[in-house]
Amino acid sequence: MKRALSLLLLPLLLLVAAPARAQQQAQYSQYMNNNYILNPGATGVEDYIDIKFSYRTQWTGLEGAPKTYYVSGSSSLGKWRTTTKRTLRDRRRPFHALGGLVYRDETGPTSRTGAYVSYAYNLVLRPDLRAALGVSVGMQQFAVDGQKLRFFDPTTQAASAASQVLDGSVGLWVYSSRFYVGLSSAQLLANKLDFSYGPNQLGEGAPGNSLKRHYFATAGVRVPLSREWSLVPSVLVKAVNPAPLSVDINAKLKYQDLLWVGVSWRAFDSAVAMVGLSYEQLTLGYSYDAGLSELAGYHGGSHEVLLGLRLKKKAQTVCTNRFW
Repeated sequence: MKRALSLLLLPLLLLVAAPARAQQQAQYSQYMNNNYILNPGATGVEDYIDIKFSYRTQWTGLEGAPKTYYVSGSSSLGKWRTTTKRTLRDRRRPFHALGGLVYRDETGPTSRTGAYVSYAYNLVLRPDLRAALGVSVGMQQFAVDGQKLRFFDPTTQAASAASQVLDGSVGLWVYSSRFYVGLSSAQLLANKLDFSYGPNQLGEGAPGNSLKRHYFATAGVRVPLSREWSLVPSVLVKAVNPAPLSVDINAKLKYQDLLWVGVSWRAFDSAVAMVGLSYEQLTLGYSYDAGLSELAGYHGGSHEVLLGLRLKKKAQTVCTNRFW
């Protein structure tokens, strides 16, 4: 009886867990340093192999608070010249790009793991304006660890369960040396997560939760303040039904391609402070989210660390990074 009750509670947990967070997908604060994680159209837009590692711990001090890890990599195909050495032909030619992303997001007894590969085709609209259309496909697994579920009766045990589904996303990325605009959608297939608990239990499996389509719109502009300083304001709008629309307003102050500081306001949820350093092929970023919602009094904020590697495709100087 107790085991059957725990099995019935698992679908309820799944239905409640996703909408309770503003969106099903993991939350990031430094996405403007790696727009690829939200938009496959941004695959390989730089003339180096771009690799990023990230760790985020959200709502520190709360038991079972979200923790997210990811590694991503993308590159254009073929040889590129540096920004200063590109010929007119280089500037006008289209190119192909490939990328990959692996992530894990843990919240209490639930976890989400995904692995994706992406492809983008990048073409010229004007001499200083490009557009890229990208698509990513992969697998996503949603799991519940029954050992982490706690009941009033300590003798009650819950079964663990997992569901794997195909997943995909698509994105458009339009950019120049002065601005960028991106539109993308994730979890396009909106697959149902079906959980099965083995033979002689619930033969049909318990009712699953469905992946919700997510929509992202972002834009940023580079405002030169001097030869060495520039300001990069940007905005991100996120939409997923039935959660309310989410808006992030960001600003980064950059000194050459060496140092940057930034702030972000996530509407009615949090204020973010960011700082970063770039040195040759290495980049490092840190952000702290201070909560603004009613939950703020119960946690110590959120921390996120981002490490980037810009690998040369041949012996050359890595190009200046305008936005990220």
